[in-house]
This record gives sequence, C-alpha cells and structure tokens, in this order.
Amino acid sequence: MPITTAALHTFGTTFFTDPADIDNYFTKTGGQDFVSWFNAHLAGKENWGRVGARAALAIATDTFTHDRFNQLWSNESMQAIFGTGKISLLQFVALQSIIINETGGRLIPLTEGVGSAGHPGIAYAFDKIPGLKKSYNTLSSNKTCLENFNDPNYNKAFAGLPLAEQLKNTTNAVWSGEVYPQASFPTSTNPALSGYVLEADFFKFRGRGFIQTTGRTNYIKLISYVTGYTGTDQFLIGMKAQWSNLSTDENALASMSSNSNWDDLFQKSDCLIAGKAINIHNESCGNYLQTLAATDLNTMTKSIFNVGKRISGADNYATLYQNRVLQILELL
Repeated sequence: MPITTAALHTFGTTFFTDPADIDNYFTKTGGQDFVSWFNAHLAGKENWGRVGARAALAIATDTFTHDRFNQLWSNESMQAIFGTGKISLLQFVALQSIIINETGGRLIPLTEGVGSAGHPGIAYAFDKIPGLKKSYNTLSSNKTCLENFNDPNYNKAFAGLPLAEQLKNTTNAVWSGEVYPQASFPTSTNPALSGYVLEADFFKFRGRGFIQTTGRTNYIKLISYVTGYTGTDQFLIGMKAQWSNLSTDENALASMSSNSNWDDLFQKSDCLIAGKAINIHNESCGNYLQTLAATDLNTMTKSIFNVGKRISGADNYATLYQNRVLQILELL
C-alpha cells in the first residue's frame, strides 16, 4: 500500500537500541519477530524474488542465523556500525536489506574468493585483470609483495613459513608487478605450499565482511578498533592482548597480522569487526547511513538509492535495492 505521511514519520522516529526492540516492534505490528515476518511476507516475492541474474532471497531460519541477527543488532554492534546505540526504523530496514542482499540471507560476513580461468588460486588476487579487477598487489593502499618480503616486521612474523627461504629479502621486481609468476611459484591457497606469500597484503587484505573491506588502509582502521577496544567481547580482548605484545605501531601490526587473525576477527567477534568495517565504509563514502531521511517520500527514496549506489557503484543494483527496501516499508 502507498506510504503515507504518517508512515514516513514512523520510519524516522521509531528507534531501536537492541535486537529485542526490533523484534518487539515487528511482533507488535506484524505478529512475528523480524526474521519470521520477513520470510512470511517478503521472501521470494516481487523485488525479493528472482530479478534477472539475482536469485530470490529469504533469511535462513536456523539457530545460527538467529544468533547472527542478534549479534549484528546488539547495542555494542550498533555503536560500532553507526557510532551510536540508537538507530531509526529506516536505518534498520536499509542496512538489513543490504546484508540480506550481500549474504544471500545467511547473515554471514563473507571472504572474497580467488581463482578464475587463467588466474588460478592466489594469482587472481595478485593479477590485474582488464575489465574485471585491479591488482591487489599494486593497490594504492597496499604494500607490494616486494615491500612485504623486505619488511623486517613481516619477516619476523612469517620467516618460518614455506617459500620464505626463497623469497625473504628478494630483489626480484616481479613481486612489485601485476602478473603473478605462476611458472615459478605455487598459486595454491594451502599454507603448507605457499604460506609466506599468502601473508602478503594482496591476499591478506582482500575483501571481507558484509560490505567487502579491502586494502591495508582500511584494515589498519580495524586494527585501531581492536587495540583501542574497551568492551566485553572475549575474542577481541584476547586479540588486543596478543597484538599489544607484538607492537604499538599499527602499520607494523598490519604487516605481522595473519590471514587466520583476520578470518577469526570477522567470524568470531560477534559481528563487531564486521560491523566496524561497515562503519569504515560508510564514513569513507559520505556517511550514507546517517543521510537516510524520511522527511518526505522523494527524499527518502533518493537516500535509499544513495545507499545502494555507494555500496555497489552500479545503478541497477541501487535501483533493485531501493525497490526491495520500499517493498518492506510499504508493507509496514
């Protein structure tokens, strides 16, 4: 049904501080918690159905997904994402829709995969592939492999890994380029075969999260969050202690941090690192979550489109995303 002026007011002035608030609101207005309400009324329907190459979407109903929902919308996670522990109904619907889109309804922070025809395994991340992707080895915010392999902090952390004896302190310029030396070195993601190379920026700082966080600069911002953490999450407390024993220099910590550190941080911190990563993306892209506005229908629609555009850069994604958010709001 059409969105009325009264409904617009509700979208902008109904606030949540935790997942209980969210589920209480949807139970009061729709008779079910949010996940159940979404699946009953929206999953696989209209804009949430299959659109072009995009699959129809529902939210998974297993206990793990419900736990993820509660972690994502905990007050601490809200503060990590929004910088405040109080968010509007419009902000919730907009970000929840992005996360359903990006995770296929599983609500799991994703890690960028590698490997394609002609660019097997880690060569995919290293290589520049015209028309598809930049080289992560020469990404402006990253150190190249040549820089990593000559970095004392990197070598202190990883000199015991496979391929270190061959590559430590190398002067081979191929490692500062955009074509992985497939003929000479393994492209496997197995640490037992290519462990020393896997810890370089091009692979370690590839995309992770609900909205893919990429590059050393963004990961250093996450390091700042961990080293300054004052909350109660036991995994983050442990990582803070581990890193504090290594260095107080965040750039050095970036070099010494490992793939396993980052995989665990994104998966085991109760969505706090994945949430902070959204915050970092949001701040670097014009604070699109804070500019969501329900003052009038036109302004709200444009602000929703802006979220999709800032995240994907593509008009077709932004339009589909806008339509999905409006479908939720119209039902409310």
